[in-house]
Amino acid sequence: MEDINQRIEDLENSVKQLNAEQSTTTETLNIILGELQSLKASLQTVAASPQAEVPFVRRSTPFVPPVKKQVPTNTTNVRKDQLENLIGSNIINKIGILVTVVGVFIGAKYAIEKELISATTRIILGYGIAAILCFLAYRLKAKYIDYSAVLMSGSIAIMYFITYVAQSIYHLFAQPVAFGLMLTTTVFVVSMSIWYNRKIIALLGQVGAYAIPFLLSTGNENLPLLYGYLSIINIGLLFLSFKRDWKLIYEFAFGFSWFIFIFSFLNAKDIAAGFSSNIIFLIVNFIIFYTAFLVNKIIKKELYALSEISILLINAVAFFLLGYYLINTSFDNKHYLTLFALANALVHLVIGDRIRWLKLADETVTLFLLGLGLAFFTVSIPIHYKGNTITVLWATEAFFLFYKGYKKKREAYLVLSIALLLLTLGSLFIDWKQDYATEASISIATKPFLNSNFLSSLFVCICIGIISRLSINYFKGEQGIVKSVLTVAVPLAFILLTYLGIVQEINLAWTVYRINHISDKLNSFSLLSLQAFSIGYLSLWLWLNWKYVKEKHLATILAIVGVYALFIATIGGLTEIGILRDLYIQQKNGTALSMLGIRYGNLLLIAVLLWGIISNLKTFLPSPNTTKLSALLFNATLLVLICNEFIHWMDIGGFTNEYKLGLSIIFAVYALAMIITGISKKLKHIRMGGIILFGITLCKVLFYDLSALSTISKTIVLIVLGIIMLIASFLYNKFKDSIFGNEAETMVDNG
Repeated sequence: MEDINQRIEDLENSVKQLNAEQSTTTETLNIILGELQSLKASLQTVAASPQAEVPFVRRSTPFVPPVKKQVPTNTTNVRKDQLENLIGSNIINKIGILVTVVGVFIGAKYAIEKELISATTRIILGYGIAAILCFLAYRLKAKYIDYSAVLMSGSIAIMYFITYVAQSIYHLFAQPVAFGLMLTTTVFVVSMSIWYNRKIIALLGQVGAYAIPFLLSTGNENLPLLYGYLSIINIGLLFLSFKRDWKLIYEFAFGFSWFIFIFSFLNAKDIAAGFSSNIIFLIVNFIIFYTAFLVNKIIKKELYALSEISILLINAVAFFLLGYYLINTSFDNKHYLTLFALANALVHLVIGDRIRWLKLADETVTLFLLGLGLAFFTVSIPIHYKGNTITVLWATEAFFLFYKGYKKKREAYLVLSIALLLLTLGSLFIDWKQDYATEASISIATKPFLNSNFLSSLFVCICIGIISRLSINYFKGEQGIVKSVLTVAVPLAFILLTYLGIVQEINLAWTVYRINHISDKLNSFSLLSLQAFSIGYLSLWLWLNWKYVKEKHLATILAIVGVYALFIATIGGLTEIGILRDLYIQQKNGTALSMLGIRYGNLLLIAVLLWGIISNLKTFLPSPNTTKLSALLFNATLLVLICNEFIHWMDIGGFTNEYKLGLSIIFAVYALAMIITGISKKLKHIRMGGIILFGITLCKVLFYDLSALSTISKTIVLIVLGIIMLIASFLYNKFKDSIFGNEAETMVDNG
């Protein structure tokens, strides 16, 4: 207890001490601020009157200013000295050695062209200049290491150049000797760079070495020697970049060597003649960078940056494109191209799988290599196969990738499967365009629903359907772009592709039939069969979504498409049925069942579609607005069907324009029925719909019907219309207390 009291007392004392120190600090701060304001006022007074004295304000408490670092009095001179030192001791020597090396190149080329001295003497002089620079660099290393490193790099560049000239132009050395000298020079570069620990030696030697093929270019280069020369340089420089972790060396080597290779490769006069040397050194160049890249990262256990992955991708793509061009130019057998693409795929797949199995690198590289392998395998398919086979194989590959990602829970595989699905869809559309384009491209022997095009389309749809089903289970409760694509876009693609595939075959069936049959009713039957399938297919999906799938987004899309299909069916479909009816009445063409009875099958499909739309709206989009929309769709569709049925039987009975009067009466009766329903069910939107329909009917009678009717017909229609409207008004008056009273309206959907 005493300890606690003592601790409380100590804390109270600390608080008092801190308050005292804070008061002192505040007082000192106020004094300093006062002096600062006085000095500013004095400066303003001096500026106004130069002879005025500056008052001195003495502080009551001493103030010790903070210690400041000494700043040079003339920073401009210091900066100039630093810039001068940078230029004089660093930049000039690098530019000087490059100019010296280029001068040696140009001088040697001039001596070669003018034959001023013998070939052997030129080579000896070149090596002599390189030896002098090397000796000077060695002597100056102890005191001037940076300057010495620049001289050493110039010496190395000249040694590369002289060796290349001696073998390529003068043939003083056999190729093995030249390669041995270049290899020795490369080992010397690596050892000097490590000894000096200076990147500049490798960089300047690198620039000089890669510049040689361009400086000595005559258009008749010995390509095997050139490629071997580049390979030796690359091996040494890549070892150096790995040893000292100089990534810039690796990047320079990669860019320079591929540029030189592509330039010389594409400008060769007869590329097929040098196929063996070209393909060998193409493979060597690819393996050097591929191996160096992977080994470097595997040994150092480093993560891969995007730029490094990009280099790996460029290396693989450049190798494939150049190899493809070389093989395609040299051989007529296309199977070689397929084998080349499969070999590329196999290399990446095997290496990626080994790295993954042994856990040698981070997952990014493994997935990238496996993706490269799959990409080249995908490319090999259109190289070897044509038409529907490409589509089927790509669909199989996409399904395999998706299933692997689904089982292993790897999003990368799912992304790859999406990319392949896009390729598959593109290939499928190309197949459709080629096979269904025109009647001229369709053979009479083609069997609808039993041809390779439909079977491949069916296979693609099955793959996409399984992917859609598994995706919906896999992504429950998750978010993201991949989830949206696989659970929304892919299922919609399945629905659309299945529909389009069957529609194509229905069109094909009618096209094959039309080749040997000519009839006025074929077009109508063709359109009605497509419409019947469309309505039935859409109704099926509306029922499946309402009963099992239960997706709000799918219900919205299906409802929108369903409203459009309903409009087409009630306008276009009933018009085509009317054409068949006219053909039967006028020409007695066809049977009554086929020409007249087809309408009732169509009406049944329309009713099923309407039920599906309203059911999905009520279940998944419940709101007052959707209730009103459902009522509008139901009443508008029912009214159109009643009117069309009336016209149908009037035409069969031999009447022509007389049914105009009957339509107006039907409108008025239906409007009265809507008002009665609206009053009894307390549905304002139904009553308002009836009133609007009364207005439309009245306008139709006054501005359209009366002009073509006889006096008796006018009298009948006006009396009937007037009586119906009076009945409606009477009902409003009788039930106005129920309609407009305090009782709230009940929103009951009448279907």
